Amino acid sequence: MNLKKLILLWATLPFISSCGDGLPGFPDREIQGMKPVYAALEATPIEKLESQSFIRPGKIYVYGNLLLVSDIDAGIHVFDNTDSSNPQNLYFIKVPGNTDMVVKDDHIYANSNEDLVVIELLDDSAQLASMREGFFLEASENELPPFRDVYFECVDQEKGRVVGWETTMLNSPDCYR
Repeated sequence: MNLKKLILLWATLPFISSCGDGLPGFPDREIQGMKPVYAALEATPIEKLESQSFIRPGKIYVYGNLLLVSDIDAGIHVFDNTDSSNPQNLYFIKVPGNTDMVVKDDHIYANSNEDLVVIELLDDSAQLASMREGFFLEASENELPPFRDVYFECVDQEKGRVVGWETTMLNSPDCYR
């Protein structure tokens, strides 16, 4: 390396090392940003209800003499399919945030938002057998907004699990990504 290049490198080092961490200043005013959407701390209510009308039908499963039809984001309709030309609507299993299900060995495996729920099919009913919270989330998923270069409301674990983010106006935000 020649002397001119060495002097130029030495002269620019203070400027290179003084670069900040890239965080902008935090505004002391209202600004557009993102805030977390929380799921309640208590367990998601999975319950058997009277038969319901379809809202957004999804997957269909035939299991023994039962016909199971998912209703996207709402739950699962259960029909007696003994006479397949005239299925009888038996009951509805409320599963908030449900988008998918599979059936095996008298159990329905379904999602309730990011949770995995296992529902046991009984002779004339169904009941929650187990639930695994956050099963469909990566360990740190949803702890930060999905976008970069955005101000956001810091996550407060006492409000519950973060299940999503929404754009809103924030008053003097303390977090940035």
